[in-house]
Amino acid sequence: MTLQDGWQNVPDHTRSKSKAKSEMSFKTAPSVTDENVDPTPPYEDSVVDFRAPGLPARLNVVSATWGGVNVTEDIRSMVLADETLALDMANIYCVLMPDPVFGVQKTLSVLYQYEGADGELCVLNAPEQGPARMLNIYPTAHKLSATEHIRALARPWTAGPHGEVEILAVLYGPDRIETPSVLNELARFFEGRRGQIRMTNAFFKADPWPNHRKSWTVYFRFLDSKKIQCVTGMEDGALEVPWSRTY
Repeated sequence: MTLQDGWQNVPDHTRSKSKAKSEMSFKTAPSVTDENVDPTPPYEDSVVDFRAPGLPARLNVVSATWGGVNVTEDIRSMVLADETLALDMANIYCVLMPDPVFGVQKTLSVLYQYEGADGELCVLNAPEQGPARMLNIYPTAHKLSATEHIRALARPWTAGPHGEVEILAVLYGPDRIETPSVLNELARFFEGRRGQIRMTNAFFKADPWPNHRKSWTVYFRFLDSKKIQCVTGMEDGALEVPWSRTY
């Protein structure tokens, strides 16, 4: 599995409130995207909201992946008028079509932020056909113990005082990977200090979903840029160079 040549620009925040598109064009290579957004982690100032008084805080779907492909636009189109998102995980495959890996149980990840609220970046990561059939995104979802699949992101991980990359979240199957040595190798890859990475249980130092072929997703950004970028693919695929950074 090889990275696409160049980085794809994720479109702006304009999104349709209509139902999700019925068709998508998937690629078998890992999908690499970037977003010209101004995300605000908890250690920065809150996002300033210029919406009219009384309107709900705006839900910004930064990026989303499904079974190793990027589905950001499809998830954005599912946002309701009240700036919430309801995901029927038992039937999500009917919306995110065609199936990127037929016959394989997939996970959905959504990186999002409510502008005008507390400004926290949050990530949803959940398998289809899991114990939680209905998952809902709303401003306080990450604060409830019942929503175990939704978590606010803590301070990003950086490889030492001279690191150039912030690793926001690494997802492998239904779990988030926070092993420092794994994050360090990913940072070195994006900084151009190491070559191909084979995305396996051995690399992630864990098998969070035995007997399943897992997808993986890495959300990250460079310290001199506010653009969040995403790379995703399937287990045993390769994260390879060359790759081209978009500022």
